Amino acid sequence: MRKLLHLPLAMSLLLTMVIAKPAKAMEKGPLSIIGPIVGVPVGAVMGLLRGSTAKAVEHSDSISDDMGDGFVGNLIGTPVGLVVGGVTGGITGLLRGVIDGVVIGIDDPLSPESASLSGDFIDFDPYELFESGSSQ
Repeated sequence: MRKLLHLPLAMSLLLTMVIAKPAKAMEKGPLSIIGPIVGVPVGAVMGLLRGSTAKAVEHSDSISDDMGDGFVGNLIGTPVGLVVGGVTGGITGLLRGVIDGVVIGIDDPLSPESASLSGDFIDFDPYELFESGSSQ
């Protein structure tokens, strides 16, 4: 729940970034303008998919383990973890994909990182956005 309290702060940072980043992109050249145009939609979709998948698996395992990892723990913990992890991971993954698409898309255009494609599919931590203050 504490992570959701950071959402207004992240949205205000995103608004500031949207205002300041185009000026920075103009200084770097035309490829830095194309990077976010490609990185934002691809990063948003991939962040949504990767974040929801990774966190659904992680939360279903952790809730099942917390409930005793027996039949009852798996029966209750797995679906609850899949739903909770899928929703929270999807929302934060979408936000991280958009932010990475803008920030990394300007600094390193058309890279796998700017489109949230680097690393293994399930090895994606959308909550990293709230842990260090940036997604890099």
